[in-house]
Amino acid sequence: MSTDLAHPDDHQEQLLVPLAAKDVAELGSDGEQLAALLATALHGLALLRTGRATAAELATAIEGTTGLLERLEAVRDASLRQPAAKDVSHADLAKAMHLESRATAQSRRRTLLNKPVGDLERWATGTVG
Repeated sequence: MSTDLAHPDDHQEQLLVPLAAKDVAELGSDGEQLAALLATALHGLALLRTGRATAAELATAIEGTTGLLERLEAVRDASLRQPAAKDVSHADLAKAMHLESRATAQSRRRTLLNKPVGDLERWATGTVG
């Protein structure tokens, strides 16, 4: 999987995402979509570090980063809902989620499981109709 440069005039090397060919095939255009959102977020980060971002560029970075975060949260939430996730201890879950306490992890899991599955979670599992 590769992403096109944000600006074709830029003479930069591409950042490669190491991913097995079977994963690329399984993800299809969703993988390209995520790569494009990541590229937008990274471009925004570069602009922030140089201090040369325009308002329009910052708005684009915010939009891309928000889209990426929403999809990443959906992947995390869908992972928590998977039957195999019930075998993950609350301590291990807290560690995986970078939380201080297992009680917080338990509470977050319980809260998630009490909510209906959203469209982006269905997207994450490939079950969007």
